[in-house]
Amino acid sequence: MPFQPNPTPPPAPLPGIPQAPRARGLQILLTIAAVIVIGAGIRATSGIITPILAAAFISMLAILPLGLLQGRLGVPRWIALLIVLVLTIGGALGLGYYLSQSAAALQPLLPTYQARLDELVLGALETLKAKGMAIDPQQAMDAMHSWKLSDFADVIVLQAARLLQDLVFVLLVSAFIIAEASSVPMKIKVAFPNAASNSALATVADKVKSFVIVITELNIALAAINYAACIILDVPFAFLLSFLVFLLNYIPTIGAIAASLLVVAITLLTHGWGTAIAMAIVQAASGVFIGSVLQPKLLGARLGLSPLVVFLSLVVWGYLLGIAGMFFAVPLTIILKIVLDSTDDLRSLSVLLGDAASARDAARR
Repeated sequence: MPFQPNPTPPPAPLPGIPQAPRARGLQILLTIAAVIVIGAGIRATSGIITPILAAAFISMLAILPLGLLQGRLGVPRWIALLIVLVLTIGGALGLGYYLSQSAAALQPLLPTYQARLDELVLGALETLKAKGMAIDPQQAMDAMHSWKLSDFADVIVLQAARLLQDLVFVLLVSAFIIAEASSVPMKIKVAFPNAASNSALATVADKVKSFVIVITELNIALAAINYAACIILDVPFAFLLSFLVFLLNYIPTIGAIAASLLVVAITLLTHGWGTAIAMAIVQAASGVFIGSVLQPKLLGARLGLSPLVVFLSLVVWGYLLGIAGMFFAVPLTIILKIVLDSTDDLRSLSVLLGDAASARDAARR
């Protein structure tokens, strides 16, 4: 047997000299590089990711009546699946048709709204000038005319046209997700027995589903209040405005403000200051009650995200996926936080994403 010399033992650390963590700096650099590469990949493939996320969102809402039909009502699986698919696809196509008709009806009225806006702004500038402010109303009006309502509407119509182009793909993917929904838990248990025994996957699904369901219910309530206010105050395009309120409130804080300002602006252009102030009071009261009272009570601490992280997630996901990323910012951040929390090396990042209650729970563990 050939002679094998003993390996040289590593040198003992010198007494009194602290030893730096081995390759800690390299690990941090690799993590940052991986985040940048993943972010660039998400941004480059946003055209594919966004419709898939929209399909997953629609499917998550459609699976609820599917479970109700199969579980409580005892409807056979294929009949329940057919009912849900018909309602989902028919509802989406009907809504798309109505919104396109509403946009077509709104287009001829834009010059009238533009003239009314000019009148209101000029009156306000004249009032400020009369009170002694150094304002040139005509110069301000010329600067304001660098953009028009028609230009803003054209951008919205263009975005809507792109959305309708993806609608067929979104509905097709949604149909396949809904059809596979009942067999997914069984597949996960068979394919990933260790993950199935761990509650991480179930926690992700439960938290995201809870958030989507609660926010959808609250947005429906806000849309209903807005629709009633528009009918009472005789504001045109009541359903269209209510749908925009429902949709924009999926974007935390910023979406709610934008939706309220849009409704108040349309009310101002069509009915003047008195009715607009009344509509503003309705928007503020409903927003405060639902956003500050009902939402924390219904969601509680199930999200576990810091308010700062929620705001920053809008910026990050909006940059990566565009406007659609802002709609999915909170669910995606919840998924990211839970994935980080289930990884020993990256659990500290999960703590940074969480709120104070989550940090205290992590400290107890």
